Amino acid sequence: MLYKIAKIIFTFYCYVFNRIKIYGRENEPKEGPVILYCNHQSMFDILPLNVALKRPVNFMAKASLFKVPVVRFFVRKYGAFPVDREHPDISAIKNSLKTLKSKHILGIFPEGTRVKNGLTKEGISPEIKSGFVMIAMKSKATMLPVRIDYKRLFFIFNSIKVYIGKPFTIEDEFKDGVKSDEMSKAGELLMQKLYALDKDSL
Repeated sequence: MLYKIAKIIFTFYCYVFNRIKIYGRENEPKEGPVILYCNHQSMFDILPLNVALKRPVNFMAKASLFKVPVVRFFVRKYGAFPVDREHPDISAIKNSLKTLKSKHILGIFPEGTRVKNGLTKEGISPEIKSGFVMIAMKSKATMLPVRIDYKRLFFIFNSIKVYIGKPFTIEDEFKDGVKSDEMSKAGELLMQKLYALDKDSL
C-alpha cells in the first residue's frame, strides 16, 4: 500500500515539476528475477526509477539510513534493505539473493556513492563496487542497465531523462564466465555499457 501511494506522489513530482522523459520502457522484463543496476547521481534517484519501472524495485540502501527510526520504518516498508558500503556485507548479499529467488527486481547502484560526473576520461567510473557482478553470477538473474541523466535548476523544474537498456545475462556478456579476480574489470565493462545508453541505442 505504501509503495503504491509513494509511486503516485513520485509520478506527480517527476512529471509536473521535473519534466521526466523515459526511454526504453519496453525493455523492462515483465517477470522473473532482475538486477536493475544504475548510475548514482542524486539521493533522489529512486524517484525517477520507480516512476520509470512498472514493477516494484527492492533497493540496496546504505546502512546509515536504517539508524534513524522513522526513516528505517519507511525504507523497510518500501522494500529496501541495508548494505555496509565500507566492508564486505554477507547479510546484504543474502538479502539480494533472497529477493531474486522470489523473482523480484533488485535495485543496485554499483558506484556505491553519488558520482556526479560519471565516467572518467579513461572510460571508468572511479567508485565501482563489483559485488553486483557476483550477485548476478550466483543468481543467474537478468540484468537491466538504467541510466539517469539530470539537468538541474533547483529542487524542482529539473529535466530528468531515464534510459532503460536492453536486458541481458552475464553469460550474454562474458561467454567464458567471470573469475573472481576478473570481477572488477567485468564491473567496469558493465558500467561502460550503462553509460553508453542514450535514446538512439535503445
